[in-house]
Amino acid sequence: MTHIKNLVSLVAVLAFALFTIANVSALATITDVQVNGVHALNAGTTVATFSGNTLPVLVVFAADGNASDVRVKAWISGDSAYSVSSDRFDVIAGGVYSQLISVKVPSNIDPTEAFKLEVSIEGESEGIITSAAVSLAAQRESYVVEILDVNMGTQVTAGKTMPVDIVLKNRGLHFATDTFVAVTIPALGVQQKAYFGDLSPVDQADPNKEDAVEGKMLVNIPSDAPAGVYAVQIDAYNADSTDTVSRKIAVAGESSESTVISTSTASNFAVGESGKYSLTVINAGDKIGIYQLGFETASGLSLTADEPAFAIPAGSSKTVTFEASATKAGTYNFAAVVSSNGNVVQRQEYSATVEGSSFAGNATLLVTIVLAIVFVVLLVVLIVLLTKKPQKSEEFGESYY
Repeated sequence: MTHIKNLVSLVAVLAFALFTIANVSALATITDVQVNGVHALNAGTTVATFSGNTLPVLVVFAADGNASDVRVKAWISGDSAYSVSSDRFDVIAGGVYSQLISVKVPSNIDPTEAFKLEVSIEGESEGIITSAAVSLAAQRESYVVEILDVNMGTQVTAGKTMPVDIVLKNRGLHFATDTFVAVTIPALGVQQKAYFGDLSPVDQADPNKEDAVEGKMLVNIPSDAPAGVYAVQIDAYNADSTDTVSRKIAVAGESSESTVISTSTASNFAVGESGKYSLTVINAGDKIGIYQLGFETASGLSLTADEPAFAIPAGSSKTVTFEASATKAGTYNFAAVVSSNGNVVQRQEYSATVEGSSFAGNATLLVTIVLAIVFVVLLVVLIVLLTKKPQKSEEFGESYY
């Protein structure tokens, strides 16, 4: 008796399931699927397509019942992760509906495999209402080289090199021979090329050829490149195929690898004298630096440098001196400007306090006056001596007593 009851229960469940499936299937019937304009539901029809292409798929179905939140879904067999769906909509029994969706054919197809375009109509509560499959003859283009990946930084300093890692893959059906890559920054007039060789359509052991290759390029950024964000264009090309990707790079101004130190920025001196100043330039870079010393000066102040231009080896320093002089007393402000490669390394401000005539100048004038006075006195004495008449001597006769 127990076995009979269990059998009756199983039959009831199966009957209910069949009834449910029949009702679900009765909600819609796919009447046509057009792929690239080809009516693909016809028996024996195989639609040819190429890897990487996007297929326009038009699905036509008749609604045999009412349903809400229905959508049309399609994908290439084996790649359901890339499935596409239409927006959800309600259907009413007796209506004929059509939905146009675009399906991407994978780029990494194996031409020896069989592919199908899977199409389904789904309801939010019903699940899959009905489905259909279309045979596809997917093949590769003859010559397709693809930039699979570009790895580069987002910022670089002017005067430095920018490393760019590039991965290429042959998506074509034939060899990609003599493939090059060019990295270009049009706004800076920068272009650099590299040879990436031949790429096989598939990995093979004899001869050892691969369908992908990775290479690194070092792109030189000009030292005078203005700071800003620039477009970077990466082109992979050979005689039969090209591919291009774009990136952006932020270029910062040339890094300051030089330092200027000045221990004294003020000097007092007199008119007719000169004030002495010095500054030390440190080259912390990894190459020799050529520097120029210039001045921003006020009117009436003269500045001269011992070495207006000088070189400093990498990791070394140099002290340079300069002098200031003025023709009249006053306080003067000026600046010394150290530059390299046309760029200002540092601007240092100085001051000069110029006083009246110097003590040395007054002493010289005083000596001159004293000497003039002595000369005049001596001249007067000489004149007096020369003009003075000599006295006559008195003659005395002999007297006899």
